[in-house]
Amino acid sequence: MKEVLRDRRAMGLMGPMGPIGLIGLIGLMGLCGCSEGYEQERGQHVVLEAQLCTSAYDEVLSADDARTMSPNSSVTRAWQPPTGYASYYEAYVGKFAEQANLFHKSIGVYLTQDTQTPQEGTFFYNGNVTTDSKWRFESDLELKTDTYYLYGYIPKEVAESSSIVANSSFENGAVLSIYGLKTVTHSDVSVVVGAKNGTADSDGGVTTGTFAVDANATSKDISSGNHIYLLFDHLYSALRFRFRVAETYAALRTIKLTKLELTANESLGSTRIKAKYNATIRLAANTTGASPIQSIVFTPDNSSADQAYEPIYSGSEVELPSAEGKYTSFMGCFVPGQNTSFYLRSTYNVYDLKGNLVREGCEAVNTIDLRSLFKITATQLQRGHMYSVTLTVNPTYLYVLSEPDLDNPTVKIN
Repeated sequence: MKEVLRDRRAMGLMGPMGPIGLIGLIGLMGLCGCSEGYEQERGQHVVLEAQLCTSAYDEVLSADDARTMSPNSSVTRAWQPPTGYASYYEAYVGKFAEQANLFHKSIGVYLTQDTQTPQEGTFFYNGNVTTDSKWRFESDLELKTDTYYLYGYIPKEVAESSSIVANSSFENGAVLSIYGLKTVTHSDVSVVVGAKNGTADSDGGVTTGTFAVDANATSKDISSGNHIYLLFDHLYSALRFRFRVAETYAALRTIKLTKLELTANESLGSTRIKAKYNATIRLAANTTGASPIQSIVFTPDNSSADQAYEPIYSGSEVELPSAEGKYTSFMGCFVPGQNTSFYLRSTYNVYDLKGNLVREGCEAVNTIDLRSLFKITATQLQRGHMYSVTLTVNPTYLYVLSEPDLDNPTVKIN
């Protein structure tokens, strides 16, 4: 019987999109006297839906920065994320509304059981960027109605490949290796630190340190329990760039940002910084709610090229604000450790107050030296910390109409 099923599946007759599909399967089982128990053992194509929550960045301010942080926007809903977490969308839209490239990511996951060979799959983004979004798991994997242990990372696009090995069993944790991660990126590279199945309105009690999800292979209805809640924690450190225009200059010109690029400072040390790293994350499952991350080790990918500028933002013009206390923010992320100095290249257009384009494609390069700005050493840089830098567009002229940089203003770090 198993040989018959295998042959038919090889011919494309058993897939969910094949000519026979589920109806043909039921008919074949009836003809051959197969039991319902065998179908459960063999597995079904199961649709899983995920709700993402991420831990908050611990924002680090410079010694002379006494400002008050603006809150994130929120979405009205019955379900609320666990304490210390925000939905993936809410975590970024409040601070980085202009940076759409933070969204529409996919999640690389492993569905594991004890010491069996892991099944690798992907959750794809399925939602509206202006709402609290969800992700759908659709692949050729066949799951049984059973308990699986889910490990993974986001975004899958930033990695070249990954692998996983169990501790004594996947129930007790795993070692997740992610290869070819960019040294500097706009993406918030994060790892799953908790997973639990529930419904659209109930997370089933998801906590940090648990990875068990119960798949229901007898139903394609998400409300039956195939709604997976995922908790993420950051692997990288982050830089938050807060842009504004000096009020005196805004009385004469309008600045619209078109591109931001970031690179690690290659002048530091005798070894040039590589464009990519590999990460090894050791996870230990627990029921205490403590972080399951035992260690994270980053190693340079010496086969990669030297570090180059990485786009943080590129797209439509973003008009920079000038009112007191108003900023437009962008985020870049980097491998924590020895990377403490960066170059930020800003490209912008200059308009007069009538909307006429005065200068196009102006560039400014700023050195972001975290050691001097925040009075810290390389060993004090930590993953999950966000270092906020304020930049103001302001010419160096003394007499407004007599200096050439009126139409090509400098960008200063405050």
